[in-house]
Amino acid sequence: MIRENSLQRLERNVAPHLRRGWSRAVFAAPQAADNADNAAAATRAEQVHPGPGVGVTPSPEQLAAVFAAARDAANAGLVKHTYVLDEQRRVQVDARHGRPSLRTLDEAAARKVMGGKQRPLRPDTSGELLRAIGIMNADGSISATHARKYKQVNHLAELCRPTWERLAAARPRDAAAPIRVLDLACGNAYLSFVLAEVLRREGVALRLHGVDIRDDVVARSRERAASLGMDNLSFAVASIAEASTAALAALAGPPDLIVALHACDTASDEAIALAIRLGAPALLCVPCCQHELAAQLAHQSPASAPVPALLEHGLLRGAYADLLTDALRVELLAACGYEVAVVEFVASEHTAKNVLLRAHRRHPHAPVDRSRWRLAAIAERCAQLGVSPTLLRLLQAD
Repeated sequence: MIRENSLQRLERNVAPHLRRGWSRAVFAAPQAADNADNAAAATRAEQVHPGPGVGVTPSPEQLAAVFAAARDAANAGLVKHTYVLDEQRRVQVDARHGRPSLRTLDEAAARKVMGGKQRPLRPDTSGELLRAIGIMNADGSISATHARKYKQVNHLAELCRPTWERLAAARPRDAAAPIRVLDLACGNAYLSFVLAEVLRREGVALRLHGVDIRDDVVARSRERAASLGMDNLSFAVASIAEASTAALAALAGPPDLIVALHACDTASDEAIALAIRLGAPALLCVPCCQHELAAQLAHQSPASAPVPALLEHGLLRGAYADLLTDALRVELLAACGYEVAVVEFVASEHTAKNVLLRAHRRHPHAPVDRSRWRLAAIAERCAQLGVSPTLLRLLQAD
């Protein structure tokens, strides 16, 4: 139990800071944000209580309610209290001694959080988005646990910059015309929300539609978009094969950019094939879980490989299949009129799923001409290697 005089001191010292309202009060266990390994643990380690709002004078009842909640939290071991006044200011107090300190997220503090660099998602201007995707804590801090993820998300946003800048430059003279984005197998749609926030900060109009076959992630994405006021984002339950017709209606036109982040195994091939068939001017694809060619190569004679050991050892065969899968995707995109860059978007020591295929159609406004696709040479090469990639089959079927 916290001593009564400490709790009285907390109320007496904090109350003057709350005279002009507050956004939320956060009660947490010491170091809870750093020690929480998942969302469930974080929920157990903190409580969040909405305030009357920024700039709203609280009633006596509202003050009494928040301090009653503070007392209960402190006696339950949640002694780290933060009263978020607005996006830049917060009052922090340890309930065990009741002495508050006012923290301001000024430029110096923001740059410290950003590691001394300017980043697309700043803690002082994109805090709501960072909290929504689980990087920033409710009290406005970014814990050591999430600092690496914060850097990775910003790095990915910068890798996407050449794509959206190129698309923005090619828009009609009407600057209000949005960039239309289709996010395939969107999952939790973190990239969608990051793109939406970055383009909002840059003043570039966006219309985005995400599809996934899972009801729960689509519902969660819809809720997140509504909570963030991002009415330019929509989500639907659909497979990649079903996506194009619904997307044309949702986006009010064909997509300028197709995104597929961690679409598993041949789902990446379906996404790439759809982008090619629609003649999408740009594609961002992060493949993962490359199983298809590994299974095919397992039945090949080692003598058929460039180096027999590539097929004799399972570990080497898996790595070879991964590289071959993405190399053939690059070749097929190029054969269908795309310029492709292969980019490492997360250092390999953090994840093996670190290849970003960034593609731009060489003639973005020309109609799709399948007669100009140069698939024959790639098909012959695949036959020599003893593999039959899904992407090649999908394009040949067209």
